[in-house]
Amino acid sequence: MNGSASDYPIANDAGLQLTFALDKIRDSFEEDDDPQTMFNAIVALLKERFQASACAIVLLAETNDDVEAIAASGLSQGEALDLCREAMRRDTLTTIENPYWRYTIGNRIILKGLPLGGLALARQDSPFTPAEMKLMEIAEKQVDSAIVQARMIWKLAQRNRELAGIYAVDRLRDQISDEDTLITSFAETLVEQFQADLVMICEQQPERLITRALLDSRSVEPAVLDNLRSYTHDLEFPQVIPVPTGHHRLVVLAAPFIINHDRVGAVIIGRDALFTVGDHRLLYALTSQIDSAMVHLRLAKERGQSTVSHVPVLVQTSAIAEAPFNDSIQYRNGTLYCDDCAVQEIAAQVGTPTYVYSLHRVLANYTRIKTAFPQADIHYSAKANNHRPILETLIHAGTGIDAVSAGEIHMTRRAGAKSQDIVFAGVGKTMGELYYAVSRGVAWFNIENVEEASALNAIAGELQTTVRVAPRFNPEVTANTHSHIATGHRYAKFGLSAEAISYLLNDRDRLPNLRFEGLHIHIGSQLGDTMATRQAVQIALDLIAPYPFIRTLNIGGGFPATYLASESIPAPDDFASVILPLTKDYALILEPGRSLVADAGMLLMRVQYIKRQGGKTFVILDGGMTELIRPMLYEAQHVVVPVTPRVGEAELVTLVGPVCESTDILAADVLLPPLEVGDVLAVLTAGAYGMVMSSNYNARLRPAEVVVLPNGDEWRLSRRRETWEDLVRCEVD
Repeated sequence: MNGSASDYPIANDAGLQLTFALDKIRDSFEEDDDPQTMFNAIVALLKERFQASACAIVLLAETNDDVEAIAASGLSQGEALDLCREAMRRDTLTTIENPYWRYTIGNRIILKGLPLGGLALARQDSPFTPAEMKLMEIAEKQVDSAIVQARMIWKLAQRNRELAGIYAVDRLRDQISDEDTLITSFAETLVEQFQADLVMICEQQPERLITRALLDSRSVEPAVLDNLRSYTHDLEFPQVIPVPTGHHRLVVLAAPFIINHDRVGAVIIGRDALFTVGDHRLLYALTSQIDSAMVHLRLAKERGQSTVSHVPVLVQTSAIAEAPFNDSIQYRNGTLYCDDCAVQEIAAQVGTPTYVYSLHRVLANYTRIKTAFPQADIHYSAKANNHRPILETLIHAGTGIDAVSAGEIHMTRRAGAKSQDIVFAGVGKTMGELYYAVSRGVAWFNIENVEEASALNAIAGELQTTVRVAPRFNPEVTANTHSHIATGHRYAKFGLSAEAISYLLNDRDRLPNLRFEGLHIHIGSQLGDTMATRQAVQIALDLIAPYPFIRTLNIGGGFPATYLASESIPAPDDFASVILPLTKDYALILEPGRSLVADAGMLLMRVQYIKRQGGKTFVILDGGMTELIRPMLYEAQHVVVPVTPRVGEAELVTLVGPVCESTDILAADVLLPPLEVGDVLAVLTAGAYGMVMSSNYNARLRPAEVVVLPNGDEWRLSRRRETWEDLVRCEVD
């Protein structure tokens, strides 16, 4: 547009007033407020100030054209979307031709050159004057700023919405023991979560799809429901499906209905409002959670009809029924064994607390992953457990190493790893660590930020060498796992955006000492299904498609371990079935950690005292959060069992440690056989993120470690218990 602000004097005062009004909306917005409130307030303010008949804001996801948020006044969502999509085509405020309104203006919303969405104002009775256009231009920056602020909090609110929905479904699992009731209650939860008019859950029978639950406030005709079902046969992810003719106000979102990781039908949701990308993510999270609930219910039913062979019948009703026993860790003749070694004997000779690991189980876990991915390079993630015998065992078996510090590089090289088999990752590598890794010839560097690339290039140049790098991509995918161990969503500190990676790859000539040959992607640990992984891999492949020199894809780890017997988790084969077809043209690197060592380890602790007060029974152990902090740090669940269960009625107890912290609770309200002072308990699935996260808090001594050798019938002390002298060994007078 021509002219300046001075050409239209009205714009100065009015622009200042509008800026203040928008600023007031932004400043009054609290982090725990609903972000839609800010969007609606902005729309209402602009509509009033411009005496417009309608106003709309539409925001898009940054990686595609999916609607992320929408606010509209005076027009339908469909009209708002059409107008704002036209506005997104315009860098500056201009007139928009459209079939709905006689006079319309709009332009796109931009942050750092990235189009985020569009804003439109419409009237029927009079055109927008040049002064009004200039006023809108003056206010545009403040509008953008307010919208961007709300958009950031919108992301956090969406994550909280997902967590609230997941918890709601999880409560259903705990409260309902009938499958039909569970499905009906799930449908009711979907109505509430999506403000839906229609929810239908279908399941595939040999001949046809049948309806397991139907909540329909619109009385949709049976023929229309049949039509909707017909579009759901090949669903892989939540998506909007076509609406039958004559039902234009009904918008339908459908997702695969999954039981035990098999697609058995569809979940269908209908309403008259658009579904945002957040709705897609929420439905994905909830369908994943109902899968877990259904499997839990079916396993519980099966356990009620049969006995568990390796659990003494007298204690079958206790927490032991949830123990994730395996070929290496199980009861024999009423006592716990690690392979062919009695755990009670280890505790008697070494004392407690003590970690015990089965090297046989570690190797078996490695074989499972290598069999599923025969052509992939397996790099063990040393942060899961850097105990030297475990490192030596896996390195000898053929794994490389995924290291996240120079210290891990040092430890793994000392255990026999070759530098050319090490990948160096980590979000905050220091210059000293980078220098050490380059000088030792480390094979790969996973780059976490643009500045790191520049630093690494300078160091490689100083050492007159080049290094092979893989930028770490954050695909903005929310994994089905605990929020504290999800790493691929937008607000994680890990990885680079698609824009940042494209910038690095397009401008790689300014980094001549870096060889960009791969892309790294890791969306989280303990992944509950394969759907998010498949989605993330596909997004990554789309990103690197224009760059033929990227021939290696490192998809990190995330393969889960079993912490509860009732859990149904995907196996390495399940991940291979979705990953390998997509990556057949690329070299593949995997970085498993937890899945190799978690269920190969246990932590032994001894009962010190039993205290009954406040209507509860506290079992006080000689180990706690200083030995295993996972339950206190991110609510991890570990089954705890007696090494030698006593006969008698089970009791509800709370297992606590000796540390002077109220959070030092290993497990609350668990049902265990009778316990006495001196009994040894075993915390199962403790081989990952146990000893490596231990501490000397309260000046406590870190525990001993024992390995049972691969032959299964020998064990040895592999790390002695610390002494008081170790506590002060590094002090300088």
